[in-house]
Amino acid sequence: MKVHFTPAFHDELNLALDGEIATNGIVNIPRLAEEIRLRHEQLNIALEDIVGELMRRALARNAVMEFDAAPAS
Repeated sequence: MKVHFTPAFHDELNLALDGEIATNGIVNIPRLAEEIRLRHEQLNIALEDIVGELMRRALARNAVMEFDAAPAS
């Protein structure tokens, strides 16, 4: 089933992803998805849906991705 995000949530995903790429040059998909989910908990969006969308957008940007769910130190 396709998840429909609000326009504001699409903007949040793009800003977070672009910021992560600019700052670190690499995107930790699980960590970033959890940060976004917590900021928008009221929307009740599944973590898996956010992860999938971030991966799709990161691939479109040819971004380097990592999948370490451990908290950043």
